[in-house]
Amino acid sequence: MDKVLAKPPSECCFRPGSQQVGTSRGTIRQIGGVDTYISTPDPSGTANGKVLLYFPDAFGLYKNACLMMDQFAAAGYLVLGVDYFNGDGVAKHTTTPLSDPTFDFEAWTQKHLHSSEVIAEIWVKSVVEEFAGEGVRFGCVGYCWGARFVSHQLSTHGICKVGVIAHPSFLKETHVEGVQAPLYIVAPADDELFPHEQRSRAQEILMQSGKEFSVQVYSGVGHGFAVSFVFPFPKAVS
Repeated sequence: MDKVLAKPPSECCFRPGSQQVGTSRGTIRQIGGVDTYISTPDPSGTANGKVLLYFPDAFGLYKNACLMMDQFAAAGYLVLGVDYFNGDGVAKHTTTPLSDPTFDFEAWTQKHLHSSEVIAEIWVKSVVEEFAGEGVRFGCVGYCWGARFVSHQLSTHGICKVGVIAHPSFLKETHVEGVQAPLYIVAPADDELFPHEQRSRAQEILMQSGKEFSVQVYSGVGHGFAVSFVFPFPKAVS
């Protein structure tokens, strides 16, 4: 039986967070028929020749995500963010999913659970066709919903040489067992979806198979903090 390490998204994914300040500078165009946020390095010479695939959380390509991708681009990466929700991320419907009676998250999840995987597979193939070349290397980062896409891209079926997952959801043991490239895991110390026991099990799997990995655990933050800046504990805020 394929045991669950990180549970499906739930209410903890939608605690009120903070909106980043600024204006996104990337552009959106289709790659393989899929809307893609593209943020490019500064032409002054910061480009490092690496392509970073960005797999978003349930909110999709909203402001915080786009501004984060711009920051990655400022560090020299060509960043490609996939809209595997086809314009139907949670942010399209509401900014307060916990208190909005018109939004049915369970129905939304079932609508996109499988389709996002199909879309991502088509998208990655098209990314390779357009951007692969001599000296080009791919990396990836995934938040919550996007975590399992990172594990796939780090497997023998993927294209990435290194990856990062933050506060994952929908993650199973086989996802971690399949990882063949360096993996960096970022998690809150207290995460309802990815608790200590499951986090330790993920580390155990990676250690037993001799994989290269690192785990960074942060106290005083909640699930979703890496994108939405969720700080539910007063001491952390102060």
